[in-house]
Amino acid sequence: MSIATFLGIGLFPFMPGTFASLVTACMAYVLARYAGMSLSVEIAVFLFFVLSGLLSARDLVRHKDIKDPKWFVMDEVAGMWMALIALPKENIIILVAVFLVFRLCDIFKPWIIGKVDRMEHYSGIMLDDILAAVPAWLTGFILWRLL
Repeated sequence: MSIATFLGIGLFPFMPGTFASLVTACMAYVLARYAGMSLSVEIAVFLFFVLSGLLSARDLVRHKDIKDPKWFVMDEVAGMWMALIALPKENIIILVAVFLVFRLCDIFKPWIIGKVDRMEHYSGIMLDDILAAVPAWLTGFILWRLL
């Protein structure tokens, strides 16, 4: 359960998905600023988040017959991480913009994000947040090139 709740963040009583996304953004900022992450490390961490989230989601659906509970936040963690891959995480304007666009897309689920969210398969739990990361990443990329 600690993976599914991202070490307990999903158990926060108020907006656990937003807190998980915020902690992920802060973690990316700190690692980029002080540890100098390479792109290959960013991708490896993303794959770890996705795979651990998929395995947790599969177990929820198969063994407990639970579909995307509020405390399951690995989808937000993986999506937020993806939204920041290869972007300058030390730039606070880009970081905040990516966070806001990601959360808006994750909450309101426009277009295909909503369709994927309604999938019956356990992969839909993770995939909607991965798709929400795409407009967030594009926003960050455009800001990076304009600033």
